[in-house]
Amino acid sequence: MNIDLLFTSTGEAGLLASRNFFKKISGAVFDAESGHLTLEYSDMDFIELNIPIESEYNATLDMCPIIHLGAVHNGTIAQAYQVPFMFLDDPYRMEAFKDMTPPSNPLLAFDYFIKACVFGQPVHREDLGDENAMGCILGEAAPSSLQFEPQLARRAALEAGPRIVPQGPTGPGLGGGGRSSYSGGIYGSPRAGQIRTQGGRYGDDKKGGGDKKGRS
Repeated sequence: MNIDLLFTSTGEAGLLASRNFFKKISGAVFDAESGHLTLEYSDMDFIELNIPIESEYNATLDMCPIIHLGAVHNGTIAQAYQVPFMFLDDPYRMEAFKDMTPPSNPLLAFDYFIKACVFGQPVHREDLGDENAMGCILGEAAPSSLQFEPQLARRAALEAGPRIVPQGPTGPGLGGGGRSSYSGGIYGSPRAGQIRTQGGRYGDDKKGGGDKKGRS
């Protein structure tokens, strides 16, 4: 499995894998000193990603209470959800983000994210000696071109379906005037404020939109 770390221009982060994660991931833990990222499975097992994250991304990652996880199979999105993103040895982070919950519509949230990715780097490669594998796992395709596989597309359509709004007087606790945490492509963060995704191509915005080759 090869995995890329992707970012939107406004600081959302996510991991895109070249095949499905074979077990459910429950969280991601980042060691800012070494730059290594560990993915923890629900059964207490884990996988340590083998390419350090560049330190220039630390400040951006510090503002991410969650991280998107996705996998691509035959050119379509086969997995998509979100998990908590933690820093190793940071006792205050959990308190700062204690009220943050994953998006109620995980597929729509991932769709907003992937269509707004503009730069990133490889974070895991099966063969570290293969220089040809250091580019984006999508090759020449842009993340914004990805579509859900049929089963996930049906689930995403259900998430996007009309919501039942109560009729009559509304007030506190009666369900009036609310909206989902990802309505309109906006995701609220208690530390980073609102994050608004914008469309764009995949490349390093610090290098004029180039690809990731050689960024290991």
